[in-house]
Amino acid sequence: MHPSQRRHPSRTDRLPRRRTDRLEDAAAWVLTAAALFVVLAAVFGGVWVHNDAVLRGRVAAQERTPVAAVLLSDGAIPYDGPGLESLHMARYLDAGGAEHDVLVTVVGQPSAGKVVRMWVDGDGRLVPSPPDGLDALVLGVTAAAAIVVVGWAVLVGLWLGVRRRLAVRNAAEWTREWAEVEPRWSRRGC
Repeated sequence: MHPSQRRHPSRTDRLPRRRTDRLEDAAAWVLTAAALFVVLAAVFGGVWVHNDAVLRGRVAAQERTPVAAVLLSDGAIPYDGPGLESLHMARYLDAGGAEHDVLVTVVGQPSAGKVVRMWVDGDGRLVPSPPDGLDALVLGVTAAAAIVVVGWAVLVGLWLGVRRRLAVRNAAEWTREWAEVEPRWSRRGC
């Protein structure tokens, strides 16, 4: 049979579609489009967070100064932090040549005399290192993932709500239709 001679079902050959079926289809399309929008928003949000972190890192790097501190002792000071970190006394020279003794957190158990890099602010106080490119990347990816998770959780909740509401309407409609058809079907009404 030639493709142009194939019989296409007419409107009367297809099963009747309820209004709730069309509403469910429309909701599925709208929520699918919204899910794609959430992905797009996550990309833009992640890029924005990344760029903001890079900018903050540059500003912080200009406001902070790296210094080399020498650990003064082998033994760590008791510290209730993560297992890989320990506290040690260290000494560094500021830009004016003055010595400063500070308490620093280092990874592992380094020996006395080891030089560690620290950052100080304009007043000579210890401050965290400025965020670098990896920090910015992690923040951007985390922000994008959070936007996707929260956005899709909301959309899934909406989808479940639509499905539940339509199921309740369908059940009520089926009950009404069955009340009309059942007496004829069972021949009790005849």
